[in-house]
Amino acid sequence: MTIDILLATFNSERFLADQLDSILAQEDRDWRLLIRDGGSSDGTVPILEEYRRRNPDRIFLLPGGRASAKENFAALMAAADAELIMFCDHDDRWLPVKVGHSRAAFEKRAAKLPAGTPLLLFTDLLVADETLENVSGSFFRHEHIDPLRLELRELLLQNAASGCTMLFNRPLRELAQPVPPEAFMHDHWLMLTAACFGEIEPLSEPTLLYRQHGGNVFGASGYGAAYFCRKLSLGVREIRERLFRQCRQAGAFRDRFHDRLAPETLALLEDFARLPEAGFLERRRILCRHRIFKSGCLRNFGMFLIV
Repeated sequence: MTIDILLATFNSERFLADQLDSILAQEDRDWRLLIRDGGSSDGTVPILEEYRRRNPDRIFLLPGGRASAKENFAALMAAADAELIMFCDHDDRWLPVKVGHSRAAFEKRAAKLPAGTPLLLFTDLLVADETLENVSGSFFRHEHIDPLRLELRELLLQNAASGCTMLFNRPLRELAQPVPPEAFMHDHWLMLTAACFGEIEPLSEPTLLYRQHGGNVFGASGYGAAYFCRKLSLGVREIRERLFRQCRQAGAFRDRFHDRLAPETLALLEDFARLPEAGFLERRRILCRHRIFKSGCLRNFGMFLIV
């Protein structure tokens, strides 16, 4: 079964060739690569054109234009038509087994589910520096993230999965489409959809080198004093705005699926969505009432301090 690999690029010339080479080196060869550029002003597009010229049966460039990463991936999701889909970031390096091992684990879980069940699999990552020297053998451990925290209330504030490790099927894509403007990120929206209407399968095996180079959209900062300082450096207003973006995402999710959600799920989403308008004490009551917490005491301490 062919997999559509979706790659969004933007000013990606620095690491792009390395990532493309790692995809072409996959042991599992049943895939095609769909690429959309978000308006690069560097040498990204010529690199893409050269790789497409050399691999016309595997690499396909979609018409692009100025777009955020979320908008770019949303457009790629809309264009994909394979039964299985993977996201791909432009600055990592995939291990040769990534496609094959993800597919095998996905098919093993899918075989136990009714046909047509929306299913999403995600994996661990190897954290690496700019030159791909090892920083940590596990992103989950490095960031103190529990990959088994997969209930909706646990995912509202913290996506346990990195989009670049995901493999998901057509039924989930069709449910999640279109990704709304209010979505925090395309992969977070997909996780919420899978948590409510499908199944999520975590795989503890790392499948790629997650390159940290200072320009990552989110990145891996580690968990501890450095993490806390990095968050504080954003400023209270920015931290609060990120949380409120997740609240707006919850409101959009409630509106999209209102008729399909259980009453308790609707109550959870409605309370979380109104967090920005709630008072100081009411915000904290909402989080505690629904047990909307992050992974790790330090994260929760910071959240309750700032929210």
